Amino acid sequence: MRNRRAQRPMDNAEIDLLPCACATIRRASRAVTQLYEQWLRAHGIEGPQFALLAMMERLGESNQTTMGQRFDLDKTTLSRNLKLLNQKGWIEVVPGADARERRVRLTPDGRQRLAAARPTWQKAQAQLRSALKDRDWDATLHVLNAITKAARRARRPRERAARVR
Repeated sequence: MRNRRAQRPMDNAEIDLLPCACATIRRASRAVTQLYEQWLRAHGIEGPQFALLAMMERLGESNQTTMGQRFDLDKTTLSRNLKLLNQKGWIEVVPGADARERRVRLTPDGRQRLAAARPTWQKAQAQLRSALKDRDWDATLHVLNAITKAARRARRPRERAARVR
């Protein structure tokens, strides 16, 4: 006989509390990404791609170091994502001020894709926001930003120690 609990979708009351901040945040991230991607799929764009394009629109032409710092992305992950966006024709890589620097910018197709997907992204944002009370929405954004800052601060001593070795 099957367990009836396993057959029905989990509601918020049934989410297991995880004692690990990393696992909890990654689970939340996957759930939110899945929601946004349900909406964005119609535009042929994934959530992380939309986020990178939107950041590039705000930053203007920039280098990969700046982009990686803004999104806390390691060089390999960012390069892989930018390569895909470049293959799709949504961004282009151009020379920087010196020969070693490469800068990235949106193409007209990238701007058009972003503009077309933005109303759908807004619907996903509104759907998630409506599932929370206003104070919970504000608190969530505040706490996630605070966690990001705390993780950056906590990472610094280990990075310094690794460079000394």
